[in-house]
Amino acid sequence: MIINEINIKLVIFGDASVGKTSTINLFLDKDFPESYIPTIGSNISRREYKLKDYFIRINIWDIAGQRSFNPLNPVFFTNVDVALLFFDLSKPKETLLELQNTYLKKLTESSEECLTFLVGNKKDLISTEDDLKKISDRFSIKEIPLIFISAKTQDNIQDLFEFSIYHFLKDWEKETELSASQKLSKEFLESIGKSEDQLHDLFVNLKTIDIYKLKKKSTRSITKKVANSTNYNTLPIRKVEEYEHSNYQTPNFFEIKRNIINAYSNNLTAIKDAFIKLKNTPIAALNDVIDKTTEELNYFKEDFELKLQSLLILEKKSTSKTQKKE
Repeated sequence: MIINEINIKLVIFGDASVGKTSTINLFLDKDFPESYIPTIGSNISRREYKLKDYFIRINIWDIAGQRSFNPLNPVFFTNVDVALLFFDLSKPKETLLELQNTYLKKLTESSEECLTFLVGNKKDLISTEDDLKKISDRFSIKEIPLIFISAKTQDNIQDLFEFSIYHFLKDWEKETELSASQKLSKEFLESIGKSEDQLHDLFVNLKTIDIYKLKKKSTRSITKKVANSTNYNTLPIRKVEEYEHSNYQTPNFFEIKRNIINAYSNNLTAIKDAFIKLKNTPIAALNDVIDKTTEELNYFKEDFELKLQSLLILEKKSTSKTQKKE
């Protein structure tokens, strides 16, 4: 049996320690981390949904927030279908600054047609709904839908990703002009047991934003796949021990090494997917796909070099600390 395959590139941007990796792990049914481990370069994860005649793969790019671990490779910002812009609700001004000055600017230059959502994490640290509204009124980015989540309590995590997928499918339906009986967005909602209104109600500013203005027409491909294959520093907030680096368990070298090895394994899977896509590409579109694949392969090479260099530096620091203790 042959089914259609849709690949979605979803990229998460934001400062270090705003909760990007924790949120992804929870969406993928992994545990909330006990220690803070910085992402180096990027990590790519996947989640898949099987609908009646379509296989949907979400490729989630987790981009490092620390600039020393993130040289802002152009591939982060190209061919993006969905972008999630993360900031810290307990430090909105500081963590939104980098989003506006760097990530959003580069994203607009390279992938202006992508769906974009603003995500305020650490909702559990804000004491009242009124304080959340103050943050929303002062710090929300104009024309971008805003949602509040908590990686600590898992509040709105699944809904954030499902909303993103749902609206990507609605956009894709318009471009491909599917019949009413082939509406993937409706089928997707039925598969997760939710309604459009339920997902829309999670965003605090959709009444003032026409979400369809956030994306423009673009060409997306389907491939074939075998089925078996205020002074806000004074806001009353709860204790922040769970989030501050100084209060996290300090990750050791071996934890970071394991994280890098897992990320490298995911990159190898992405390379395999890229070659499968080449095999299934019609001759007429092959040149364009080869160019994009070459760009991705160059990125994976650079990412591996960055991870290796960072690992060697971290190992040297770890060895130095051990020697000093002795």
